[in-house]
Amino acid sequence: MTLPSKMKALVTVEGNKTELHEVPLPTLDKDEILVRTLAVTINPTDWKHVAMISGPGNQVGCDFVGVVEELGPGVQNTSLSKGDRVAGFVHGGYSADRGSFAQYIKTNSGIVATIPDNVDDLVAASLGIGGETAVQALFHRLAIPVPDFSKGPVEVTEDSPEILIWSGSTTVGQWAIQIAHLSGYKVITTASPKNHDLLKQLGADDLYDYRDETIPQKIAAKYPNLSKALDCISEHGTQQLCVKSLGPKGGDVVVLLKPDKEAIELRKGEVNIIHTLVYTALGHPFNYGRATYDEDRVTADSNLMKEWLNGTQGHFYTLFKQGLLRGNRVKEMSGGLEGIPEGFKYLQEGKASAEKLTYRIG
Repeated sequence: MTLPSKMKALVTVEGNKTELHEVPLPTLDKDEILVRTLAVTINPTDWKHVAMISGPGNQVGCDFVGVVEELGPGVQNTSLSKGDRVAGFVHGGYSADRGSFAQYIKTNSGIVATIPDNVDDLVAASLGIGGETAVQALFHRLAIPVPDFSKGPVEVTEDSPEILIWSGSTTVGQWAIQIAHLSGYKVITTASPKNHDLLKQLGADDLYDYRDETIPQKIAAKYPNLSKALDCISEHGTQQLCVKSLGPKGGDVVVLLKPDKEAIELRKGEVNIIHTLVYTALGHPFNYGRATYDEDRVTADSNLMKEWLNGTQGHFYTLFKQGLLRGNRVKEMSGGLEGIPEGFKYLQEGKASAEKLTYRIG
């Protein structure tokens, strides 16, 4: 296949909007691959970059699945070949030549997972932000031990340790429930009752209606040894609710947004609130608001994530191949790249519920 010199990509323009532009095909740097996009999914961070963060001229989009079309100089991932189907994410909305809402994407070779034939494109496209955030929160921040997944899942018993996944129907929540359950943890979660059956199928053991104001007291009383939580909302008071839900000895709560001062003070000295930001797993230094993520920080986080990615060598490939991961529940949208702005609107209006908006590209 002869590669084109130009491609279509969704690009930010004046007025905090996007347009579909024809742009040059990305040039590969050391240890990078070129991927022809098959499908993408939308995350809240995508429309937030357009509306509040990106300036004009940046390519948009994070999650993707696609086919490796070119290996750049010095590719270190020896498990990758041209024609492989891979999934991952890039930091869309941050630069002019790196965004997934495009016909081609460039990314580092070690931060993609090869996708086995038994996994559909739309499911694979949901891996990136959601799956990797769940991994980063559970294993790199909460320090859950990584099992030997080659031997299959770890059995969950009455004596298994517990973990609270607040808002399990979210993108990150669905991934976290599956992965924590496969790792031998008894999963406690909150969600709207209409989504409880889905979350049970994913591996949730105990479910609560998020609208019940007495949830923290109920969970803390039932699970006095609960010491780990992941807050998949992290705003509008959910951080405080998670802090209150832990047992009397306290523990750790991972949050996806800035730690809340009131939540910190609530059980200071007993409960640690830990912020995680999955962009650090990409290995590229960057600024995010007032925070700076330097070379040492992103290199360390990227190396940790490679245990789960790295072509056929990571845990995602193993779990997918064994049929143990279902990914997110997806909602296929129409229109390809041109339809994505409508998807932004759909998310902003709060219409999505326990579903990942997915687009086929090309």
